[in-house]
Amino acid sequence: METNPNPPRAVSGERGRRVPLASSRVISTALLGGVLALALLLRVWLLGHDLPYMHHPDEPSYVAIGQTIFKTGDLNPHFFAYPSLTFYLNALAHAPYYALGRALGVFAARTDILLPTSLVMGTNYAPMPTAVLLSRGVTVAAGVGAVLLVYLIGRRLTGRRAVGLTAALLLALSPTHVYHSRIVTPDAFVTFFALLTLLMAVHVFQGGRTWAYVAAGIAVGLTASAKYNGALVAVVVPAAHFLRVGWAGWRDYRLYLAGVLSVLAFAATTPYALLDYPAFLEGMRFEAQHYATGHTGMEGAPAGWYASFLWATTGPLVVLALVQIGRGLLARSRPILLLSAFPLTYFLFITRFTVRNDRTILPLLPFLFLLAAWLLLDTWAATRKLSPNARRWAAVAWGLALLILVAWPARQVAAFVGDLHAPQVRAEAALWLADHAPAGARIALESYAPYVDPARYDVTAVHELIENPPQWYVDEGFDYLIASSGLYGRYFMAPQEHPDEVALYNALFDRFPLIQRFDSGRLEIRIYRVTP
Repeated sequence: METNPNPPRAVSGERGRRVPLASSRVISTALLGGVLALALLLRVWLLGHDLPYMHHPDEPSYVAIGQTIFKTGDLNPHFFAYPSLTFYLNALAHAPYYALGRALGVFAARTDILLPTSLVMGTNYAPMPTAVLLSRGVTVAAGVGAVLLVYLIGRRLTGRRAVGLTAALLLALSPTHVYHSRIVTPDAFVTFFALLTLLMAVHVFQGGRTWAYVAAGIAVGLTASAKYNGALVAVVVPAAHFLRVGWAGWRDYRLYLAGVLSVLAFAATTPYALLDYPAFLEGMRFEAQHYATGHTGMEGAPAGWYASFLWATTGPLVVLALVQIGRGLLARSRPILLLSAFPLTYFLFITRFTVRNDRTILPLLPFLFLLAAWLLLDTWAATRKLSPNARRWAAVAWGLALLILVAWPARQVAAFVGDLHAPQVRAEAALWLADHAPAGARIALESYAPYVDPARYDVTAVHELIENPPQWYVDEGFDYLIASSGLYGRYFMAPQEHPDEVALYNALFDRFPLIQRFDSGRLEIRIYRVTP
């Protein structure tokens, strides 16, 4: 009988049992498949729940840029507040969409793809919802891909699949990542490419092969081309290099090759940074000034706000990550130091700006999950040194802790999914208007209000209703005013910081009779009748 020269190895199981390595791999693969399936399900669940309307302030513009690039063939996005990679990926995704539509007789030319129309920020209409779903699907792919990358990083850096699986599960359930993996913005993409950079840096750290330097440099360029602040992930490449070979590594040409390739990758995927340099420079300047000077409802005390946000959305996970960073610093653990390089650098960077929001901190979250999962599994491994009785109690405590850590974000994701099923107050308000407001009525609405068909009504859209005094709406012959807490609510949430705006809104609300109010608990729409 022939003997297998390479019999399956075994790994330790519960109570000392030995599990064949092949079986362990099958189990890990099945668990990974389950985590990825969960991540996909949460990100595609009711993906088009708001369509044909679009209420995100930026998404319609980004969809339109990608569609315009595909329709016209003009690769200049004519928009540089963000770099171009996200727009190119969305434009590229329209190729099979258009080919299918042409085969079905829906499209005769690329110009038949209709762009979203916008009345004002947060009040938009998509005449072709399937095109928006296509672009959102590209974002979903980046979101699920990030979950897979987290698993690969955790497995390779620690040598334990359990670390990768735990961190991947945490990212799959992250309410922040779930939300931003469902809309057409650069945030899911910058997170994906930052993780790709880290994975390549891990290969640099562990193997030092030339291909890893090349891949890491390209990944840095792609991250920066998804969003400018993503360029900070470049810190992991020299960190991996010097942690592997020491300071003498400054002589290694491959470190500089990675830097050159990162610049070339950025230029290749945001080429009009060079070809339309004045517009590029102005776009970058505008975005930097925006974050430095403030945005109503998203400004003030960034360090404290981010700390509160992380606790609210990740709970004790952020504490575990910080403890793991501390362990790495005290023990001078090179793998932990490598994993800590970007989150420490990035957090210090973003807290220098006045504007703070969830999308800005998103790229940092997977790194925190990897650190927390690593500490969690190290804690479990330490229980093996306990007596059998003590280990049983430790296993119960560890299991409860894991349950709490997973349940914390899962509860928020469940609430988010529940909101998708809730009645859409903007849609309810639009239907009410269609039933009660006569055609041709003159309507003024502000940002984040329901979309009102300008073909049926005489619509005037303003950023804020308080841009004009109440009497102006009377003098101009308006019939209805539509106010949205998506706009005015930011002032009423911080009345001490915005007393003038609150006073102006109160004067407006007191001046006219409220004839209808729609309130979901998260968003309120008010409809006022304009009377002399």
